Amino acid sequence: MFKKVSLIDTITIICPNCKSKNVVKKGQRKGKFRIKSLYYCKDCNKRFADQALNLKNKIYNPWVIIYAINCYNLGNTFSQSSKKVNAKYKVKTSKSTIHFWVNEYKNFCPVLSMRQNFAGYDDYQNVLFTKRFEHENLDYLFMYHKYKLDALSRSSFFGLAKYITDFEKGCPNVFFEVGSRCSNPLFDVKVKAKKQVNLACRMAGFAVNAARKNIQRHKIVEEFMVINDAATIACEVPVWYWDKKVDAGVTGHIDMIQIRNNLVYVVDYKPNASKDKNAASQLYHYALALSYRTRLPLSSIRCAWFDKDSYYEYAPLNAGVETKKYLLILK
Repeated sequence: MFKKVSLIDTITIICPNCKSKNVVKKGQRKGKFRIKSLYYCKDCNKRFADQALNLKNKIYNPWVIIYAINCYNLGNTFSQSSKKVNAKYKVKTSKSTIHFWVNEYKNFCPVLSMRQNFAGYDDYQNVLFTKRFEHENLDYLFMYHKYKLDALSRSSFFGLAKYITDFEKGCPNVFFEVGSRCSNPLFDVKVKAKKQVNLACRMAGFAVNAARKNIQRHKIVEEFMVINDAATIACEVPVWYWDKKVDAGVTGHIDMIQIRNNLVYVVDYKPNASKDKNAASQLYHYALALSYRTRLPLSSIRCAWFDKDSYYEYAPLNAGVETKKYLLILK
């Protein structure tokens, strides 16, 4: 059913020693907990392993470390974070332990650069707004970061900020009973998606260590990105549209919405991103629905999907002829 997605490969791994991109994969190392990929830098002649894979080689369980980092980056002090971790997981950490973890894994937490601006919010309830929606017998945890939305509401994307915050009042569930799910797209798209390995991949590779079961990966990655990524503002955002001209509609939930380079990114976490043949079409419908609901021009939206190994991105306006004909019908 789906047309083949063309890929332009631009994979980049950065050397942690000299920050060079002149890096090649150079074997594997079998560790106590998992096999680690090794890389070799041609500029400084250093070998290194992906640090995102080192989390499980710790005294404390990965979910304890992830929770501690989340607590701190929600505005809590090291001491407050330690107390919350100890109470939740019945462990004995100290503020120096939390400080060590935050410093060790700071490369996975871009939000540290803005953390001082919302240090007074403290804790999940004050920084994160969450609400559960049940659509088509599936449970979705809608979440947005209050500080990031406050900043967004004062920008040219204030309409998007209002669209997201309006879900505090609820969601019009009737559209999710009659529309087609975005995971089952109405039509194919033909795109050229740029492939790379970027920070989103490394953050996902770091966060999934906390998943005790595969089914938990999605929620853990989404929450970690909303809390710790400077660009990710919300997750599981409902979108829908219904057009009488074509007697067709679409409903779905966007895994993550990001603001980068003055563009809106509609992003999905796909555990097997390179093999997902539906992703390009699904994300196109997400972008179209978000544009329809918020009046954002499609030219200001980018579509992307990723896992710990690969990140794919394309501009929806560059989609194939079939989708452009559909756009003309909707106008």
